Amino acid sequence: MLDALFEKLKTATDPFAVQALEQGIWEQWTLVPDPVHRQLMMRGIAEMQQQELQNAAATFTQLIEVAPELSEAWNKRATVHWLLGNFPASIADICETVKREPRHFGAYSGLGMIRSQMGEHARAAAAFELARKWNPHIAGLDAEIARQKAEAGGEVSDDPLGCGRSIAGR
Repeated sequence: MLDALFEKLKTATDPFAVQALEQGIWEQWTLVPDPVHRQLMMRGIAEMQQQELQNAAATFTQLIEVAPELSEAWNKRATVHWLLGNFPASIADICETVKREPRHFGAYSGLGMIRSQMGEHARAAAAFELARKWNPHIAGLDAEIARQKAEAGGEVSDDPLGCGRSIAGR
C-alpha cells in the first residue's frame, strides 16, 4: 500500500490528489495492527495534542519498547523531543525512524528544521532535499532549501543525519 501511495505521490499534480496521498501515507505510518500498540499510539498522539509532552514521551517510549519496528512511534517521540528542545534525542529518534522507513519525508523535514535551528545549514539543506526526494509537494520546501544552501555558502552535507551511517536511498 505504501509503495503505491509513494509512486502516485511522485507524479501527482492535482493539489487535492496530493493532499489525499499525503494523508494516506501518514495514515499508513500511524496504522498499528496490534490493539494494545494502537492504543499506546493513540494515547501518545492525544497527549501531544494536549501539550502533555512528558507524558507523550513516556507513552511513545513504552510503545517503542514493545514494538520497536514501528517507525512512526520513533518519529512521534522525535517530535516530542523537538518540542521539548532536546535536539540530540530528537535526531537520535529520527535516525531510528528512517532506518525503519527510509522514505519518511516528515522525519527528514523535521531534521531540516532542527539542523537549521542548530545553525547547521549544509545539513539542513541536505535533510530538506531528502524530504523533497520522497515528497516533492511540501509547500515552501524549494525556497527553504535555497535559503539553507545560501546560509551554508552553497554547501550541502553528505551526512545530514549524523547517525554514523549512510542514508538509505540517497
